[in-house]
Amino acid sequence: MDRRSFSLGFGSALMGGMLVSPFARAARANEGEVFTQGALRALRLRFPDATFQTMDGFIVTDSSRAVGVSWTQHLPCYHEDRVNLSGSGLGGLFRTPFRVRWQQARVVGNVDLVGSRLVARGSPAAASSMRVTVGAGDYSWDLPGRLSAASALGAGGRPVGALRQEEDGRLLVRVNATPAF
Repeated sequence: MDRRSFSLGFGSALMGGMLVSPFARAARANEGEVFTQGALRALRLRFPDATFQTMDGFIVTDSSRAVGVSWTQHLPCYHEDRVNLSGSGLGGLFRTPFRVRWQQARVVGNVDLVGSRLVARGSPAAASSMRVTVGAGDYSWDLPGRLSAASALGAGGRPVGALRQEEDGRLLVRVNATPAF
């Protein structure tokens, strides 16, 4: 092989990749390929009826008592369309994908949307001081803090998802919607 041709070809490929990559990265950012795990994002969802809602609270209630959490800031968000490494020796280093955690968790109930809050019907006493992760589409958000006493909500709202509980007590909420970043 001619050294000059090789150098020219290799240099062109290298320079071309450097010039194209910022544009390619920007284009792939919306697809989640260049998504920073744990980046702070609003829990804003688009529902199948084309409505949008930014969530600001989660409550578990039985109509007379409630525990919940509310937030005013963006939440840590994770892209969940990735390989599951939890069964390998590296499992402790990487976050288990939401879909795997969802499959392993036990069914607890359903979740409704009341205003800008996700509301699960169930036992507040059983959910007290637990942590919560909300999943929608290929993304999940870790809610801040633990569930604590909240104002009870009456009946109402529209069904938007389901609730499960992991072995460690964490509640998983799967919302039938897509993220609207």
